[in-house]
Amino acid sequence: MRGMVSRWPSVAAAAIAVVFGVGCDDDEAAVVDAGSVDVGSIDGGPDGAVDPDVGAPDGGEADGGEADGGAPPAREGCDGLQPEVCAWPWPSNLYLAEDAARATGYTLTFGAESLPSGLQFGHVQPDAFRRMDGYGLGTPIMAWFPGVDPALLPDETRIADSLAEDAAALLFAVGDDGLRRVPYFIDLDAKARAGEPRATIMRPAEILTPDTRYIVAFRGLVTSEGASIAPSAAFAALRDGATAGDAHLEPRQARFDEVFSLLEAAGVERGSLTLAWDFHTASTDALTGRLRHMVAEGLATVGEDGPELVVDEVDAYSAEMDDPMGREYNPYIAYRIKGHFRAPHYMQAAEPFMGKQGWVFNLGDDGMPEQSGWREDVQFYATIPHGALDGTPHGLINHGHGMFGDAKDAADLGWTRDCGKYPPRECGWFHGRVDARHQFITYAVDLVGMSQFDRDEYAIEVLLDLTRFTWLTDRLHQGLLEYVLITRAMQRRFAALPEVAALGVQIAPDESYYWGISQGAIFGPTFLAVSPDVQRGVLSVAGTNYSTLLERSRNFAEFFGLIAAVYPDRRDQLSLIALMQLLWDGTDGVSYYRHLSAEPFDGGPANHVIVDVARGDYQVSPLTIETAARSGLGLRVMENYDDEREVPLVDAQAYPYEGSGVLNWHFGNAWPAPGNVPPPEDAENGDPHESARHLDAMTAQMAHFFRTGEIIDACGGGVCPDLTEWEGEGAE
Repeated sequence: MRGMVSRWPSVAAAAIAVVFGVGCDDDEAAVVDAGSVDVGSIDGGPDGAVDPDVGAPDGGEADGGEADGGAPPAREGCDGLQPEVCAWPWPSNLYLAEDAARATGYTLTFGAESLPSGLQFGHVQPDAFRRMDGYGLGTPIMAWFPGVDPALLPDETRIADSLAEDAAALLFAVGDDGLRRVPYFIDLDAKARAGEPRATIMRPAEILTPDTRYIVAFRGLVTSEGASIAPSAAFAALRDGATAGDAHLEPRQARFDEVFSLLEAAGVERGSLTLAWDFHTASTDALTGRLRHMVAEGLATVGEDGPELVVDEVDAYSAEMDDPMGREYNPYIAYRIKGHFRAPHYMQAAEPFMGKQGWVFNLGDDGMPEQSGWREDVQFYATIPHGALDGTPHGLINHGHGMFGDAKDAADLGWTRDCGKYPPRECGWFHGRVDARHQFITYAVDLVGMSQFDRDEYAIEVLLDLTRFTWLTDRLHQGLLEYVLITRAMQRRFAALPEVAALGVQIAPDESYYWGISQGAIFGPTFLAVSPDVQRGVLSVAGTNYSTLLERSRNFAEFFGLIAAVYPDRRDQLSLIALMQLLWDGTDGVSYYRHLSAEPFDGGPANHVIVDVARGDYQVSPLTIETAARSGLGLRVMENYDDEREVPLVDAQAYPYEGSGVLNWHFGNAWPAPGNVPPPEDAENGDPHESARHLDAMTAQMAHFFRTGEIIDACGGGVCPDLTEWEGEGAE
């Protein structure tokens, strides 16, 4: 990822001041009581109720409600199982409206005022979420138990304890043969204000299965002082079967009785429950269908060989320091090609907001994206190493750029990297070094939706009113389509371009690969799963599932500062992260890891990846990749992953290995303490996020994997990296 520090905090502060008439120093004073908002109506839940269940008292600290006082009056649009927060517990089954036309039997249906309200622009509106027929595969599971004893709830260092027989929190997948325990870890919200209660965030420690029912249960909860945490009045009534005559709860009783029966069959006593409920995950069609439709139709539209490429600029470089022709020095790259192509456009103009024009899906009558025209000037870059000029066939690498970066990231044509304590020969020009040493041509396009343009043009607006978050997430589908299109065109058209053919460049047949870095690694599984032309990729400093990644990254401080100014209730902020994830799920790798090799789309060939992480990474936490590796989807943790800890519930895979593997690069940083906060700064070692990509051992391992499918040990039989042996000559 690319950090946001110093890039636009003053702009964000100015935007807040314009909207609210205050500066950032006044943000904490602009607090609203989340429980005082008058919430509107909802069309109905899965039980057929016209109105949802019980209402909510004023927000703030609570012990869960009194079990013997009856349910308080209904508050429309909210789930009264957790009356302090409107849509909690999250993900609530209340909003799974029955819909026989959907694959799961549901449509996700929030009320007009069920979702958080900002200080200026009102509630996040529910329309965009109706595309989903359930919740995402990495959804946070959130509940409100003020003062709960942390010792009862295993954090990320105690994932194995989540499967203990006497665990206070339980997560089950419902199958034909009954319930299966699912591992998890708990974040007690580390970003709550000092002295305030902390939300309980259960995070599944494996990627959930599409179109599957899950049951969550908390039992016997007590505070740190040993006092019992009482269930809410609504949950107590459902648990005790005392809902007769209650217009809001009685329609939900049958569903909850089924939950209680399943739990009792698994040995969980109904009377022990502080809170329990179920939810359903979305289908593969709902999660991935729009992107897959765009890719299939887009490829058909541009033709078998992909879109026509047009060269706009050719920049030449010299392998000699003192070039008599005055060309810029580059020991690896001979030419940089800048060009463009036309891509089918599946977006339409959104309603303008704050003077900005966003873009969202252009949907046809079938609910699928429909072409609305063309993007006439999709820019691409490609770099040609000196060694390609003698006609030696070179492979192709599609480069996935970092957070809010652009295609030029692949064309690193100067000595611009500060590589800290590592020897200079291992540093600088890392794309060019890979291309020259291993006979590749690297190319790239912007990832539309999360490119530098999107950051500069839309980031403030979509965070001031999260209803407009689709301006980013819908456009990500367009960006990934363009990744697929440029891949096809580079394979079949690039070498024939007159400007390229004149250089004698040849493309090696059947050598097309993907190297995504940071953000490019997050979306790498998505690209690989939907592209028919690439089956091997390397995902460097990778993560998945933004709802877990965001708060563990230093890159999003300004984003969260802006969200907090607009939505000051911390519980609302957590709800918003979960809502953003529902929109990200259409392109986030969490929805696509399953479709690399375990379940390739349309019976296609398996895709294999090397996924690397960096211990103590400031920007992308390794935690979510470890979650992916626990999921039984063919992603193995390679041996010697670390010298201090093993990945919980995972057996190590020996080298060499043909398949998909995860390895960790350890540059001296400590593992961060558990919790939903970024790692602290390491004064001695700095941020290891960019370190591995500069090592010849890492890139040699990558090149070997690309051409053979075999993951070899790059670290001399120990923990990576092997800093005692430096390979290659590197830059002069």
